[in-house]
Amino acid sequence: MASTLPGTAYVPFISGSLPDNLCAHHERTVGNDNCVSFHGLCLQLPADQMRHHYVRARVRVHRYVDDTPAVYHGPRKLADYDAAGHAATAREDLSAAG
Repeated sequence: MASTLPGTAYVPFISGSLPDNLCAHHERTVGNDNCVSFHGLCLQLPADQMRHHYVRARVRVHRYVDDTPAVYHGPRKLADYDAAGHAATAREDLSAAG
């Protein structure tokens, strides 16, 4: 028989972005128009300091629990979008996405 130990099994979350870990991740290839097709939306990628375009690049689309998407290239978040697919912000900072 297994014995029970006193205490709790709770372990606090100490690193990363919880919303980025709990959302759905989808791989996509950027089209020739520098857009990503995602669930009927056309997500236009903004130019940034690293690249002028992402044509044919493999990117990861995060779909958050509030139904808003964001596009990542490696660990970098390229842009956030509202639920209708309009760019909310462009980011050039590194993100701790997994």
